[in-house]
Amino acid sequence: MQGSPTGVSEHALQRTSGAELHFGNRIALLPNADVAYDNWLEAIRGARRWIHLENYIFRSDEVGTRFADALAERAQAGVTVRVLYDWYGSLGVPLSFWASLRARGVDVRAVNPPRLTDPLALYQRDHRKLLAVDGEYGSVAGMGIADAWLERAPDTGLPYRDTAVAIHGPAVADIERAFAGVWRLNGKPLPTAECPTAGSIPAPGGMAARVVVQEPGKMRISRMLQVLTAGVEHRIWIADAYFLADQILREALIAAARDGIDVRLLLPSTNDLPLVGALSRTSYRPLLQAGARIWEYRGPMMHAKTSLADGWCARIGSTNMNITGLMTNWEIDLIVQDEQFGTAMEEMFLRDLDDARELVIEGRSVRGGRGVRDVRQLSRVHGSRASSTIASLGGALAQGAISDVLDRNERNINAGVGLAAAVSALAVARAPKVLAWPVAAGLGLFAVERAARAVSQQRSLMRARRGGSR
Repeated sequence: MQGSPTGVSEHALQRTSGAELHFGNRIALLPNADVAYDNWLEAIRGARRWIHLENYIFRSDEVGTRFADALAERAQAGVTVRVLYDWYGSLGVPLSFWASLRARGVDVRAVNPPRLTDPLALYQRDHRKLLAVDGEYGSVAGMGIADAWLERAPDTGLPYRDTAVAIHGPAVADIERAFAGVWRLNGKPLPTAECPTAGSIPAPGGMAARVVVQEPGKMRISRMLQVLTAGVEHRIWIADAYFLADQILREALIAAARDGIDVRLLLPSTNDLPLVGALSRTSYRPLLQAGARIWEYRGPMMHAKTSLADGWCARIGSTNMNITGLMTNWEIDLIVQDEQFGTAMEEMFLRDLDDARELVIEGRSVRGGRGVRDVRQLSRVHGSRASSTIASLGGALAQGAISDVLDRNERNINAGVGLAAAVSALAVARAPKVLAWPVAAGLGLFAVERAARAVSQQRSLMRARRGGSR
């Protein structure tokens, strides 16, 4: 069943996301990398015409080698194989790895490497994780291609959590379109034959879905989430890896929680970017005080980027709730508008809560909600896991008041920022060039970039004039 709550119109979703709603899709959840990798490799090995793979992280480790070999085998069998990897995300990968792929027939392009003609574009990263095969199969995900996604926590045995989806149906056309857009930015465009339309793809299922193709500066996911949060009537649940949402989205979640909406956040207890984890926790207190509920996953990492509104609108993709994900990166997310799929997402989310610790400010009650058991009861049910060491917040949460831990986290952040500011002030006072040289370098790069753009625009004008005079 497709539909939307009365508070959110289809027009609002389409206008904010910039994504058409496609009907007739068959969509399956792929929880965690072991399931997703097997699904991806099966699709790659079954390719007959083309393979389009785009991923922020593509390592040369065991997992990366498995994918490289599968891609190369198809290329040598006559299938067109094209790979996009982000220059920064895959920075540590030896050039010989890419050279080997190219030598075996795979067309490989690095996205947005540094260049003098546009030095300020370095912050724009291709953070997408997508696979499209033959215009028939598509997948979007939160996971890169690397051994790290197969890790388990030594104390709890929990996996590195992430989520992907496998898609068959008309929505695959928009995944292909997203790949084609970034491919074109980094070299010769794709041939028309590798750019199927939604109308050319059979409809094997009954699910409605849209593919939100995020590009730097467009903020499509951010705008759509704000609309959903404003219109949601019962609940909105979010899992995220690096929760540093902008003020507008945070305030939207706080307002929803104050209005009695069941707002839940599932975040990492240990973060592979510790500073981001610490900064993320500075936003917990106002959310908790408003009535939102926050859990921290006790595995090695909660890396999934998912959300669920009122059980009917589910998001799975690559976009993190932070400034780079919402504003500056190339990202891709699938929005599924289907109650059956929403139920599967809710069940997955609730299973994750079994493996997480809820953070409660001392003296505040915990609100119940649909299908949720009390976390204290879960601790008794899962005695072996509940008794394990809590990695969260350096172990400081063990039966202590979360308000104390938040105080400590906020104190450490403030002290660190203050110390950094003091050291910077002292350095500038004693050696003004410490500040002057970086500013001069930044202005110089800006001047070069503007000049390069002006030259490029002049050349385009001259080519256009020559073409018009023929």
